[in-house]
Amino acid sequence: MTAPNPRTLTQMQCYRTSYEVAVTQGNVTIRLAFIARRTRGALLTVAQDNGSQILDLIGDRPVGDATYSSTTGWTFGPARVHFTGRTERDVASAMGRIV
Repeated sequence: MTAPNPRTLTQMQCYRTSYEVAVTQGNVTIRLAFIARRTRGALLTVAQDNGSQILDLIGDRPVGDATYSSTTGWTFGPARVHFTGRTERDVASAMGRIV
């Protein structure tokens, strides 16, 4: 499982701001994607597109029903898919890709 890398600064200038989406289970957080829309539906689409990664992280634990909260994102059993609060530019800066 590899986390997507942010685009270059030049590529980011041509598009809207993108926000980091991650899955967290316990103390493990994995970046899933960067998306431009901060909506409930967009977050669910990312969760559906990355279902295999989420299931790998959860393991054999029962998932049950998926629930949504604006503060925690989508919760699937012990894991949650959420916005981290960082933009793609913040992530690129933290990685040293933007000086």
